[in-house]
Amino acid sequence: MRRLPVFLILDVSDSMIGEPHRYLEAGVEALTRKLRQDPQALETVHLSIIAFAGQVKTIVPLIDLPTFYPPKLPIGSGSSVGAALEHLMNEIDKNVIPTTPTQKGDWKPVIYFLTDGKPTDKYQEAIKKWQEHYAKRCQMIVIGLGQYADLSALASIANDAFVYNGEQEADFARFIQWMTLSVKSQSVAVDKNQNSTGCVSLEKAGGFLEKFDFNSTYSDQDCVVFVGRCQKFKKPYLIKYDRMPSLTEMGLNLSKNKDEQKLFHVTGCYPIDEDYFAWSESKEHVNPVINVKSLVGGVGCPYCGNYYALGVCMCGSVFCVGEGADAQCPWCDTHLQMQFGSDSEGFEVTRSKG
Repeated sequence: MRRLPVFLILDVSDSMIGEPHRYLEAGVEALTRKLRQDPQALETVHLSIIAFAGQVKTIVPLIDLPTFYPPKLPIGSGSSVGAALEHLMNEIDKNVIPTTPTQKGDWKPVIYFLTDGKPTDKYQEAIKKWQEHYAKRCQMIVIGLGQYADLSALASIANDAFVYNGEQEADFARFIQWMTLSVKSQSVAVDKNQNSTGCVSLEKAGGFLEKFDFNSTYSDQDCVVFVGRCQKFKKPYLIKYDRMPSLTEMGLNLSKNKDEQKLFHVTGCYPIDEDYFAWSESKEHVNPVINVKSLVGGVGCPYCGNYYALGVCMCGSVFCVGEGADAQCPWCDTHLQMQFGSDSEGFEVTRSKG
């Protein structure tokens, strides 16, 4: 039987840490479980998962539904959209069977490209290559995760582009249900020897999935992430701050300063594995910085319980510190005498690209 290849291209950049990352893992599991309940999908759908942050890898090759097992998703720094697209094109060339004069190949591949931010690499050539050689052969659905997702680049290569703005776990469950229905509709079409027909109606998405509007303003600075290490155990963690709405966005035109300072409130500190660095962009790339005056709130170390997870060494690295002044940086092993920064001037800290 001819296969229906379905590729899930998943953004695992560190701006996804916390609930979004957990939802994504749970969503892949739910999508698999629901598709297995459909006889037509069970016979035709073959799934593959490609994850990308600063690096791109196929973590599940194209495989039939009965054999597919939902993987644990990694996390990394950066959002290499161009590299992800190049990797996808290579996977299509290697694994999707083309139709020839002597045989019928696979059905048109369906691709779901899920991301929460803007590219951090040079993506233009990859998009041009996709448009010229792959766009007509595939059904591409791009989904921006979060209200600040910017799909300006990716929307140009998509058959459909949406922004998911749900905030609750129940919202994400309905969103996955919408994806499931869309894949099922594809499998029904191919079972009847028809071409793929695209996504199901937005009404079935539950109201939190919107068609992407090129005229809308989306920000790529919706969160700030810091990479730190526990001073005692030397294990890595991520500190995440989400952008706070400005006074103007809240409808309060109280600020006379047009360049109103962006503020970010702490949402958590999350333990991560060492493979985070293997998925991240190399240190050769320039990393952005932010002044601590823009940060609201603090958080403790998830490993040893030190009160402050955002201590900064002279080498620029982040680590946890306790109430005492004596410290040793777990990154460079320098012995330090810690002190609080000036409230008036603050100081800059290197952040992840997200």
